[in-house]
This record gives sequence, C-alpha cells and structure tokens, in this order.
Amino acid sequence: DDDGISSSVRLAASRSLTGGVVVEGTSGSTGISLASLCASRGHSCVIVMPDDQASEKRTTLDCLGAVVHVVRNCAISNPGHYVNVARRIAEGINEGRYGSDRDGDATDTDGDGDGDGDGVPPPPLRAAFMNQFENESNFRAHYETTGPEIWNDASGEIDAFVMSAGTGGTVSGVGSYLKERDPAIRVVLVDPPGSALYNKVKHGVAYAPQQRERSMRRHRYDTLAEGIGLDRVTRNFAAGYDAGVVDDALSLSDQEAVDVAHWLLREEGLFV
Repeated sequence: DDDGISSSVRLAASRSLTGGVVVEGTSGSTGISLASLCASRGHSCVIVMPDDQASEKRTTLDCLGAVVHVVRNCAISNPGHYVNVARRIAEGINEGRYGSDRDGDATDTDGDGDGDGDGVPPPPLRAAFMNQFENESNFRAHYETTGPEIWNDASGEIDAFVMSAGTGGTVSGVGSYLKERDPAIRVVLVDPPGSALYNKVKHGVAYAPQQRERSMRRHRYDTLAEGIGLDRVTRNFAAGYDAGVVDDALSLSDQEAVDVAHWLLREEGLFV
C-alpha cells in the first residue's frame, strides 16, 4: 500500500548517509549482498521480497539495516509482484512522489530538512533499481568472473556444468564462458517443481502444469527450494538459451534435493 511505501521511503532516507537508495526485488540472497554493500558505502537499501521465503533471510536483512517489504507472491503480470513493487518504489523516489524525513520536522531547528542543526541541507534522495532479472550486468558478471574462476579452479577439466536458474544469469553467463573454452562441455539446467524453464529447454515453451488456470496455489512454486524457478524467460536466461548454451534440463523433486543436501553435508562437509 502507498502509506506503507511512504513510511519505508522515509525510513530509508533517514538511514542514507549519501542520499543514495538501492532498491531491489529479491527472494533474499541478492538482497543480503546488496544490504551488506550498502551498509559499508553509506547508502540505504530497500528490499521487496515474497512472503514464501525463510524468516532467517528477513532477519538478516533487518540486521544489515535494510528496509524490508514483504508482499504476497504472485505472477510477474500482477502489479503486486515483488519486482514490480520494487520498481515502483524506485520510480516514486526519483519522481518525488514519496516524502522523506528530509522534508523537515519539529527537530529541524535550522530549516535545512535533516534535523541535525548544522545548516547544511542533506544530499538529494536518489534511487537505483537493480533489476537483477532483466539487467544483463548479471549475465556479464558471471561470464567475466564466475566462469573463469570455475574454469581455472578445475584446470579446465570440466565435463558438465549443472545449475538451476533464479534470474538465469549464472547458468547463462558461466555456461557461455565454459562453452567458449570447450564446446564439448554440457550445460544442464535443474528446475524445481512448478518452474516453467524445464519445458522451455525441452520443448521450447515456458510452461508448467502448476500454472494452468484455476489451479494456482498460494505460492507460485510448489517446492522447498527458495530463490530458484521462473514462470517467464528473463533477459539473463535468454542470453544463454537463445545462444544455444543450455543443452538439457532436468526436473528435480524436493525429495531428491533434500537427499543430495544431506549427502553433501555428510560426505563433503558442505551445508547447503
């Protein structure tokens, strides 16, 4: 709601030392990284996340000083989708539609709008919407950094790269780099229940049976896995898919994911 957004913007303004606000719609992981970076740089951070994520993510974001909106998970075509809400917040800040603590209050003895009495007005509040799903800096970062790191760490001895897709940036970026180094490397997408990308890779149509009319559940993806699965083809996923980078796809059940997570913990000491 607009009142809630206005309150969040005022809180974000009060926490920004630079006048800069970073806004993102995220299931949590990217938001945690952004909040940490913003805290170290003096920016404020506003995160909009769906309500089907682990509470620990919200707690971590709160601890890092982020202003967090939690919204109902819904289709990207819905204005209430967390990505659309985040975009709207950023646009509203930049267009001056939302007030902030910088407008002055009873403690603003010098009239400069920041309430600190020093007579120096605060920097103007500006927002940047990260747009991780469609911003191809995502793809390029994995192409330029993650891909080379994996190639070097494995000394080029790679048969396959297996990856799920949250935004699609990792599987596309890393896959593109690895295939340039060795075209024989297979890139395989692992998709959770309810995601449309499995059928996109296998049959060319982004669709999952869980998305048919009048059968939608409260949560978009009927899976324990968080932060992966898509009901659309993002620019970042298309960057790899359209170039023929993704060779195959597997649909993985929750039970298989849990079994492998336990195996990794027991055999490799990796807590995932």
